[in-house]
Amino acid sequence: MAVETHKPGFVAETQANGESDNEFNTTPKLPDQFADESFKLFSKIQVTDPTPKEAIQIRNKCLWRILPFLCIGYHLMYVDKQTLGSSAILGIIQDAHLNSNQYNWLSSIFYFGYLLAEWPQNWALQRFPVGKWLAGNLVVWGGVTLLHVPCNSFASLFVVRFFLGVAEASIVPAFLLSMSMFFTYGEQAVMMPVMWSIGNASPITSGLLSYGVLWIDTGSFSPWKWFMVITGVLTVIFGVFVYPFFPDSPIHADFLTHEERAKAILRIKENHSGIEQKIFKRYQFIEAIRDPKTWLFFLHAWSQEMANGVTNQYSLIINSFGFTVLQTTLLGTVTGLVSFFSLITAAITLYHTKNCRAWISLFAYIPGALSSILLLALPWSNRWGLIAGIWIRSTVGIPYAIVMIWAANASAGHTKKTTVIALYHIGYGLGNIISPQLFRPEWKPRYRPTWIILLVVAAILPSIIIIALRIYLSQENKRRDKLAEANRVASNGVVETVDSNGGKVARTVDNSQLDLTDRENLTL
Repeated sequence: MAVETHKPGFVAETQANGESDNEFNTTPKLPDQFADESFKLFSKIQVTDPTPKEAIQIRNKCLWRILPFLCIGYHLMYVDKQTLGSSAILGIIQDAHLNSNQYNWLSSIFYFGYLLAEWPQNWALQRFPVGKWLAGNLVVWGGVTLLHVPCNSFASLFVVRFFLGVAEASIVPAFLLSMSMFFTYGEQAVMMPVMWSIGNASPITSGLLSYGVLWIDTGSFSPWKWFMVITGVLTVIFGVFVYPFFPDSPIHADFLTHEERAKAILRIKENHSGIEQKIFKRYQFIEAIRDPKTWLFFLHAWSQEMANGVTNQYSLIINSFGFTVLQTTLLGTVTGLVSFFSLITAAITLYHTKNCRAWISLFAYIPGALSSILLLALPWSNRWGLIAGIWIRSTVGIPYAIVMIWAANASAGHTKKTTVIALYHIGYGLGNIISPQLFRPEWKPRYRPTWIILLVVAAILPSIIIIALRIYLSQENKRRDKLAEANRVASNGVVETVDSNGGKVARTVDNSQLDLTDRENLTL
């Protein structure tokens, strides 16, 4: 049998019919150190596929242990990200002597830190235990939030906001990796909007908390400082709980028996993807960079997040409509309600339908586009119509949640998946760096150029990208189906281990244990 070198640690053996196309009809073979981490577990324990009843029991155990952490984490993350926007009407602008441009830059610098830390954080998530690294970053994040309190100038806040972005860069990638290790793609598609609904409901918490701290009278210790203290302490406490109780992977999930851990991995084998791999594979990184869909997902993240600068402007914009500070804190909670119910509706729809992620995302951009039109067209005297334009923007959280998990699910191979996730969040960071700068002081109070830009770049353009993704991935699926019908797709591979005598032992395993990319494993 002819053998050719395919990639580092990966050998493609041609079949007996002599075909040599590396893209299909090959049996992958690689040394055990390059296999998925699940291979190590299955080398020690042999189990059969879980029965339907066992699969449900294991799924429920995972849901009850993991989903609450993800929901609380997303909610705290968004509350913490909104500390600046909430503080804008609680006195931070006056106390730190900020002008409008400086305030906008405090929004942007957060994402500079996020952007610069994205690659190192994703590398660390591959190299170190996911749960432990997540916990450490949460504690650091909460600590940095507390460091806002002594800041009394633009320069000091600038530094603190930068390091806050560095800590946050690990949070969403860690959550995505955890979901991919424990749940099927179908379950992830439903879970993501559910978690995002809890996260995007944060304006309710932020608004009520802002309203509450306005009644605290401690002299020079301004309400915005109390806001920072409360959110920072809660984040630190959450991080402390994450360390011992959030599992790093199914292999180390102490709430499952050893047999259940193995069956938890078999339960999600329909993903045709592994659990994790601690070795960085350069060829997978290069494949991710060369894959067109990687850049479509990247462009979607960038364009969609061009509207996210509104988050830190909500309070100021609503206040500018003529509402008092107290009214503004309560009216701001409506954005959270809209986000919550729209995302829950998306989750229910995804649960009861198939292959509709693109259509749900496109539908969600309609209110986003309508929002810009209302804010452009309505007279300034119609403050309730204008605030309605602000409220309905919240539906654009749906495509963010759906397309992000779509990007992770459409990529396989641990290094490739982490690279795609990193690039998605780099696009996210770039959009958020630029977005606050769209709210220029000279465009106040109507911000007409801002709403025109957001209509085109943050509603129409991402809709076009989603259509392109749908067409591209549908064509790829049809191509793979044809190859499978012609029996030109290998579903198993070989892992070589070394026995005690130094001899090589070959073991046939499912492709999911080989840490293959989506281009190598055509059963995906």
